Amino acid sequence: MEGVFPGLFLPGGDFIKSNKMKDVSTIKEIVWLQPDLWLRLMLAVVVTLPVGQIAYAEQQYQLAKQQHQLAQQKTEYFKLVSTVEYMAKRGSEEKRYRHQLEPWFIVTSAPQNPDQTHYNLITTDFQLRDPSSYELYRGIDEINYGLIGKRYISNVDDDLLHLRTMNNECVKVLADESPKEVGDTWTCRFNLGLFNHYSLPDELRFTVTSITVPTDELGDLVAVRAISDPFMVKALRQIEGYGYVKCKIAAVYLFDPYVYETDAEDIYVSAMVFLASTNMDSMDQQYRYEFGTYKTEPNTAPVDMEGLGFELEDFVREIELIPEPMEVDPNETAGLPSWAQSEVANAAQIASACAAVACEQNVVNPVASIYLAAARTYQLQKDMCVLIPEPCPRSVCQALRYDVEEIYPMEICGGRPLPLWPLGFIPLAFVSHGGGGGGGGDDKSPYKPTCAPPASPTPTPTPSGG
Repeated sequence: MEGVFPGLFLPGGDFIKSNKMKDVSTIKEIVWLQPDLWLRLMLAVVVTLPVGQIAYAEQQYQLAKQQHQLAQQKTEYFKLVSTVEYMAKRGSEEKRYRHQLEPWFIVTSAPQNPDQTHYNLITTDFQLRDPSSYELYRGIDEINYGLIGKRYISNVDDDLLHLRTMNNECVKVLADESPKEVGDTWTCRFNLGLFNHYSLPDELRFTVTSITVPTDELGDLVAVRAISDPFMVKALRQIEGYGYVKCKIAAVYLFDPYVYETDAEDIYVSAMVFLASTNMDSMDQQYRYEFGTYKTEPNTAPVDMEGLGFELEDFVREIELIPEPMEVDPNETAGLPSWAQSEVANAAQIASACAAVACEQNVVNPVASIYLAAARTYQLQKDMCVLIPEPCPRSVCQALRYDVEEIYPMEICGGRPLPLWPLGFIPLAFVSHGGGGGGGGDDKSPYKPTCAPPASPTPTPTPSGG
C-alpha cells in the first residue's frame, strides 16, 4: 500500500494506481472485456465456410460466448440481519412491535461491457404469511440491477426505482467533491427535492469519517461512517391532518480498498441505524430500524477476518447499535402505525441509500447490493407480510458479535436506550439501561443471545444469469 492509502480517489470515482496499473487495465479491457472483438473475427471466418460447416461454427461461436460470460461471472455471499422495533405510550397504555429477518443472499455479477456490470441477488429465506398473496409478491426473493462504472445504477427492479434515482443523484453530487483521504472527516449534502414529495425534507446532510482497520490476512481494510443531521418527515395522522416525525440515520461500512487491484468488490461488514420519534395522535412513539451484514463463504460461514483491528470497535459504537432486542409479549404485540409503513419507511430507504453512497465515496466498492437487499427485506417487514421463521430474538449487534468471530471480543454496541427517549432529541449516545458492557463469554452479557441463532440454510438457490 502506498502511504496510508493505495492511490488517489478522484471525483467521479476514478482510481489511479500508476501508469503500470493503467496499462494492465487497458490490456484487460481489450482481451477480457471485449469478447465481441474475437467473436467477430470468428464470424468473419465462418461466412467463408460451406453451409454445414457454418452451422457447426455458429454452435461453436455461441458456446465460446457462453463460456466467456461464465468465466467473467463472479459470485459473492452475505448474511443480512434486519430488525424493526416500535413502541408507543399513552398514559398507562403501551404498545410494542418487533420484527426480525435474517436472509442469506447470493450475489452474482457479470460484465456486460467494459463499463457496465449486471448484478443478480437471490435468497430463499422469505416466507409469506398468506400463501394466497404469492402473486402480489412474486419475485420478492430476487433482485436484478445494473451498474455503470461501478457507481451509477442503469436499471433495477420496479419497486426499487426510487433508490436508483437517489443513488445516481448522490453519485453526481460526490463526483464534484475533492478527493478524500483515509482519516479525513468531511460533510456532504444530498438533494431530496428531486422527488417533489410532501413527506421528504429538502436535503440530507451527513458527516463522514474514515479510518484504516488492519487485519493479519487481508491487509488494511477501510471503515467509513456516515451520520446524518436530524431531519423531519411529514406524515399523515391517524385521525386527520399531518404531523411531523423527527428522524436520524447512521451507517458504517467496512471495505476492502484494493478493488481495482484485485478486481474484488468486498464489503466485509456493514451496519445501519435509523431512528424516528413523534408525539402524533396523542402518543409518544418511538421507531427503530437496524440492519447489519457480513460477508460469508459459500457454506454461509462468515469469512475469516483474522487479526481484525480493535480500531473498528469505537468507530462502530458511535452509531449506537442496541445490545439487546426489545422484549415483546407475543400475545400483546401491536401493529405498526400508518406513518411507519408509508412516509417514514420511504424516508428510511432513501436515507439508507444516501448513507451508503456517502461511505462509498471514499472507497469505490459498490454498496448497492447491500442497501437494495436491505430495502427489499425492509419492504416486506413494514408490510408485515413475511413470516418470522422462528428466529432467535437478537439485535443486529448481537448477530455481528455472535456470528463473526473476529468481532466477538469488541464492544461495538451502544447502551440500551431507556424505554422512551425525549421526543425533542434523538441521541446517538443513548443513556445506558442496565449493564451495557460485558464480554461475549458472560452468560449475562447483553451481547449474547438468550438462545441459539437459527441454523443457516443449506445453500440451494441457483443464481440466474444476466
